[in-house]
Amino acid sequence: MPLSDFIRANLDCILGHWELFAQQIPSARGMNTASLRDHAKGILLAIADDLERPQTALEEDAKSKGRGPHSGDDSEAEMHGAARVAEGFSVNDAMAEYRALRASVLRLRRAADAGEGPAVVAELTRFNEALDQALSESLARFASDNERFTRLFDTLLSSSPDLNYVFDLDGRLIYANKALTSIYGRALRDVVGKTLLELGAPAAADLRKYFRPVIDDKLTYRGEMPYPYANGKKNVYDFLLVPVLSATGKVEAVAGTARDVTERKETEERIRRSANYDFLTDLPNRGLFRDRLEQEVKRAARTGRPLALFFIDLDGFKEVNDRLGHDAGDQLLQQTAHRISACVRDADTVARLGGDEFTVILGDVSKTGHVEILAQQILDALAQPFTLRNKDVYISGSIGITLYPQDAGTPEGLLGNADQAMYVAKKSGRNRFSFFTAGMRDAAWARMKLIDELRHALPQRQLDVYYQPIVELARGATVKAEALLRWHHPQAGLMLPDSFIGLAEETGLIGEIGDWVLGQAAALAREWAARQGGPFQISVNKSPVEFMSKTPVRNWDTYLARDAPGQQCLSVEITEGVLLNDSPWVRDKLASLHNCGVELTIDDFGTGYASLAYLKKFKVDYLKIDQSFVQDMDSGGDSRVFAETIIVMAHKLGLKVIAEGVETAEQRDWLKAAGCDYAQGYLFSAAVPAADFMALLGAAP
Repeated sequence: MPLSDFIRANLDCILGHWELFAQQIPSARGMNTASLRDHAKGILLAIADDLERPQTALEEDAKSKGRGPHSGDDSEAEMHGAARVAEGFSVNDAMAEYRALRASVLRLRRAADAGEGPAVVAELTRFNEALDQALSESLARFASDNERFTRLFDTLLSSSPDLNYVFDLDGRLIYANKALTSIYGRALRDVVGKTLLELGAPAAADLRKYFRPVIDDKLTYRGEMPYPYANGKKNVYDFLLVPVLSATGKVEAVAGTARDVTERKETEERIRRSANYDFLTDLPNRGLFRDRLEQEVKRAARTGRPLALFFIDLDGFKEVNDRLGHDAGDQLLQQTAHRISACVRDADTVARLGGDEFTVILGDVSKTGHVEILAQQILDALAQPFTLRNKDVYISGSIGITLYPQDAGTPEGLLGNADQAMYVAKKSGRNRFSFFTAGMRDAAWARMKLIDELRHALPQRQLDVYYQPIVELARGATVKAEALLRWHHPQAGLMLPDSFIGLAEETGLIGEIGDWVLGQAAALAREWAARQGGPFQISVNKSPVEFMSKTPVRNWDTYLARDAPGQQCLSVEITEGVLLNDSPWVRDKLASLHNCGVELTIDDFGTGYASLAYLKKFKVDYLKIDQSFVQDMDSGGDSRVFAETIIVMAHKLGLKVIAEGVETAEQRDWLKAAGCDYAQGYLFSAAVPAADFMALLGAAP
C-alpha cells in the first residue's frame, strides 16, 4: 500500500500515537484533544497529497532544505505555527510536535511490514522531505508571528505612560520602556545593563530591598514609594514587582511596572482633609464644624436671629483614659457624643473638635431661656454615670457659651470666646457653664429678650403711632404732622424708638414695622385732610436700612392709591447718609417714591455731609433743621447763623424748611422772622396718639 494511502487509512491511529507523545510536551500540558489535533490532521493529509504528486529532482532538493515552493495561501503548517505562537509554545515545543508526528508515522509503517525495497525507501524519503518542508513553514510562521507579537508588545509598553521594566537577579535592567528611559534622559542602550543606583535614582536603595523577598519567596510585591526629582518635585509611584519563573520554576528575572499616582494621592489627601465626620463618634469633625459655623453665622446675619456656640470640655476624662485604657476612653467619648446629641434639636450641630472637646451650634435662638436650660441639660446628662467595663464611671463637663452677634461677628471670634468662657467655667469649679463675660452675658440676654418681645409686638398690637404737629409759621396753623412710633411694652411701659428701632433694623423687622406705620399714616392723612378741608401731609421716618438693602420698596403705591389718591399726603424723612450712599437701589427707591407723589424730607440737616448737588439730584422737597441748632438759638452766636444760612440756601434751591425741637416762643418768633416755613416741638405739642391729635386739630383756630 502506498504511503499516502497508508496515512489516510490509518489517520486516526497515527494521530492517537502522536497525541500520547505530544501531551508530554510542557507547553501542551492541559490542552484538550481538539486543540492538540487542530492542524496535525491537515498537515498529514497535505503530505499524503504531496506524496502522490510527481516532483523534479530540484523540488526534492529544495524540500529537503525546507525551501519548497509556496502556493501563496497559508498552509496547514503555517497555520499550525501561528496557533502555537498564540498558545505560548516555545520553539523547541513546536519542533517536538513534528518529531512526534514523524515518529508516529514511521513506527506504524514499520509495524505494518511495508518492507525495505527501493520504492518504500523513496516514499519515506519524500515523506521526510515533505515533513521537513512543513516544519520549515511552521517555524518560519512561528518566528514571524513571534517577532510581530514582540514588536507589538514593545510598542504597547513604550507608548504606556507607566514605567515598565525587567531586572536580572543582580538588579540590572534587562528591559526598560520609553517612559522609564525618559526619566533619566538616556537612550535604551545606555540604560540596559545598569542598576538604578548607577543611573542615579534617588529611590534605588529603597526599591532594591524589595527584590529579595520577590526572588526568595517567588511572591509578587506591590508597594508605594515617593520619588524625589532633581527639580524638587516629589512624585509618588505605585509599583509592582513580579518574579519571572523559568520552565523549572526558578526565578530568572524580576519584571514589573510603576504608575505615577501623585494626582490620585493628592486627591485622596484633599478628600481625607475634607472628610466630614469623626471616625470614632460619627459626629461632624473640626472641618465640617467650621463650615457649619460659618454658614450659621451668615444665616444669622441674613435673618437677624441670633445663634449660640457651646464649647464643652470633659472634666476627668484624662483620669478615666489613664486608669481604664484608651479603649474605655473611646467608649466614653462615644457615649458622651450620644448624650449631648440627645439634648439638642435635629437642626443643631454637635461636633467633636478632637480629644475630649465638643461643640454645639444652636441656630435661631429666639427664646431667652433656651440656652441656659440646654446648657444645664447637657451638664445633667454628663453627670449621670457611664458604664465602662462593667463599672460606673463619673465625669462632668465645663461649658463655655458665646453669642452671635453680641460677642463676636466671625466664626473664629466666636470659637475663641467660647473656648475662653469654657476655661472660666473649669477654673470656677467645673461642672458648670459660663458665658463669655458676666457683663456681656447680662447685656446679651436683655437684648435677646427685647428682640423676642419685639417680634411679638406688632401681632399683639403693642405698637402705636403718635403724631406731632408741624405748624406753618406764617399762619400758625397745623398743616402737617410727623408720625412717631411708640411701643407699649407690657413691663417697661411706653418705649421710644431709640430703645428698639436699632434692634428692628438688625433683625429685619424694620420692613414689616415700617409698612405698618406707613399704612396707618396714609389712612389718617386722608381722614384729616377731609376734616381740614385741604391737603394734610404726614411725614414718615424711613430707616436707612430699608433704602440701602436691595429689597424693593413695598406697598407705597398701594397705600397711596387706596388712601390718598391724587394728593401729596405723605412725606418720607431720611438722613443725609442715605443720599451719600449713591447706589443704584437707593436711586431706584427714591425715584419710585417720587413717582408715587411722595415728597422727600432730609432729617437732621446740617449734621451730615450732603452736598447741594445731592439735594438737586434726588429732588428733595424739605430740609429739617436739626434741633441742636434750634436749642442753642437763645444764646445767639453760630447756631443762628447756621440756621439762617440753611433757610436762605433752601429757599434759593426752591426747598422749604422745617425746624424741629422748638420749645420757646422766642425760638418760634426768631425762626418766623428768619423766613422758616414750618416748626414742630413741645411749644406746640408733644407727639400724641391719633385721637388726641384729632382733638388738637379740632381746637385749632
